[in-house]
Amino acid sequence: MRRNRLDYFGVLLIATAGILFCPAVVSAQSSNTDPEVHIVEPIITEETMPNEPGDWDLRLSGSYMWQGVGGSGFLPRPQLFFGIANRWGGEIEVPSAFASAGTNHYGIGDISATVKYLVREPSVRMPGFVLGLDMTFPSGNADKGLGEGVYEAAPFVATVYASRRAVLQGNFGYSTVHRISKTDASNQIFYNGAVVFPFERFNTFLVSEINGTHIPGRDQVAFSPGLKYNLTPDRYLAIAFPAGLNAQTPRFGIVLQLQIALRSAKNEIATEAKCH
Repeated sequence: MRRNRLDYFGVLLIATAGILFCPAVVSAQSSNTDPEVHIVEPIITEETMPNEPGDWDLRLSGSYMWQGVGGSGFLPRPQLFFGIANRWGGEIEVPSAFASAGTNHYGIGDISATVKYLVREPSVRMPGFVLGLDMTFPSGNADKGLGEGVYEAAPFVATVYASRRAVLQGNFGYSTVHRISKTDASNQIFYNGAVVFPFERFNTFLVSEINGTHIPGRDQVAFSPGLKYNLTPDRYLAIAFPAGLNAQTPRFGIVLQLQIALRSAKNEIATEAKCH
């Protein structure tokens, strides 16, 4: 019963934030600002906006989730984000995974690739919408707990609304799997939501996230408070603490992130303009 109440509390928190910071309230205060300037990526939830052509970002993460007497995680978990064409962006992830359950295992995890298309840019009054497809390949050893042992295709729709006071974003999709080894992985619905509250004076952002999957009888859902800190305009550090809200979800975890902008098309254009 207590876990169900926590589940409802986490969902209520994001819903309440959506009401408090809805476009109708904020538009009067932010009518002369570009919403994309205020967008801040979540920590665990997939970021909504695709990179623009010429933009390259590298994200390095480490995570560990405790479940029962063992646990599993990724260290390091490199992700490369890049722009493909106007409105099109891509992402490649090649994680190193480890598992601890009686014996310890470490090796490459399941490689994934994502492509996104920006259907509608966010505005002061309306959120932005993105369509995407995430594909995962069974490069990790499923017998050692380093992968799922499946090919996976997961189309999704994502949305983002940003103002000076808060950033709301999330996604919803359906994952289909093709098993190549004995595994518990199966088709599932997934959903993720995040609220970010900026404290720009301190280069700091408070993050609250809900991340879940729906499989009949095996639902998982976690609530993750977190903190992001901008080291410079082109790099940040982040930490999050996912907590399971039901018995099927790992009870507790930690996620650490460092993101670096490798190349920015806007910065290069500004530099060239100054030179001329």
